[in-house]
Amino acid sequence: MSQSQVVSFRASGHFLNWIEAQRLDGESVNQAAQRILKEVSGTSTTLSKESDTNLVPTVAAESVDILISDRLAPLIKRIAVIEERLEKLKVD
Repeated sequence: MSQSQVVSFRASGHFLNWIEAQRLDGESVNQAAQRILKEVSGTSTTLSKESDTNLVPTVAAESVDILISDRLAPLIKRIAVIEERLEKLKVD
């Protein structure tokens, strides 16, 4: 006998926009999120061809983009500060 429990969480920003973009006709955001989680986890029994080829790479690409952006932003700021200091050191 399988156990069942309601799971809820807040989604916002890019993540919410992405879930909304994945919705099928007549599907709520909650239903889309549930379907996506089932498809990604491999527990879905209704995996469509389109989702099979597009969903996981999109999730991975989105996650990688966010990770890279989060990691690069502080470095770009530090480089800008260093460049500013170097400009001040230039002898005219």
